[in-house]
Amino acid sequence: MKKKTLGQGLVEEMAAEQRRVVADWHALVLLRRATHRIPAEMRRWAKAPTSLEEIRGILRRLVASGEFQHPSSLQFLYEVRAPYARTGVLSEDEILMEVHPYAALSHITALVFHGMTDDFPQELQVVLPSDGTGGLLPPGIHSEDEEGAKYAYGRTVEEVFGKPVRWHWLSRGSSMFGTMEYRPRGYPVRVTTPERTLLDGLMHPEWCGGFEKVLRAWVHVRDTLDVDELVELVEQFGVAVLRQRVGFILDELQLEHPKVELWPARAKRGGSSRLVGSEPFASTYSEKWKLSVNAPIDVLREV
Repeated sequence: MKKKTLGQGLVEEMAAEQRRVVADWHALVLLRRATHRIPAEMRRWAKAPTSLEEIRGILRRLVASGEFQHPSSLQFLYEVRAPYARTGVLSEDEILMEVHPYAALSHITALVFHGMTDDFPQELQVVLPSDGTGGLLPPGIHSEDEEGAKYAYGRTVEEVFGKPVRWHWLSRGSSMFGTMEYRPRGYPVRVTTPERTLLDGLMHPEWCGGFEKVLRAWVHVRDTLDVDELVELVEQFGVAVLRQRVGFILDELQLEHPKVELWPARAKRGGSSRLVGSEPFASTYSEKWKLSVNAPIDVLREV
């Protein structure tokens, strides 16, 4: 029986998760998996790679042999060319997860991912932990991979396939709460949850296609919204005006929650008590929520 090569072992691991592209650290993890999975007598290599220097040498040889190539101008990523790997267009989200394994798609990019908008934005939005990892493992990495995953690190790029990337660093001490791994095409992608995405939209509508798009997203998911999760995230943010905005919108959508009933007592007038923070005060006012309703909200009443 013909023994498997390093390239075959790597591609088989990638194919198992429908991957087309890997960073150097990820190739190291996958080849360590392949070394444990394939019996010694059935592979042409003896030991798993143990360093980035070693895996980079292997990847250079695989590129030289034509088994892999660099996608676009991203010289630190490696795209498989084998015919039995996943076919189709290489996706932006797969690229971004390899560029920075501790990031999460966010804002308008998350709205599109969750089907909460019909926009086709020309910019990618990504949120990053301020401390490097946010206490997370890279998407698709298991506890048994940790020895190899310790080499994982993040990069940032200005664009992916011609689309600019806007990176948002969380404030120091913040965590990546409200993010999850999804697998719509087999490989894992970390994205802000629908509930977290809606809250990000209220805080930064300019990164979500504008305030009207944000309200339409709320209406779109009204019947599937996890109100318990939403309320817990609001409490985690601990931002008073966010409670006011969310409470007001939930009232308009006729959605109730026991904790939300307690929020009006904590609402206060103030310079930031506006539905849209970047817009000036308007005379339309919610007495219950001590909130200036300074943007059209007709879309909320189309439910």
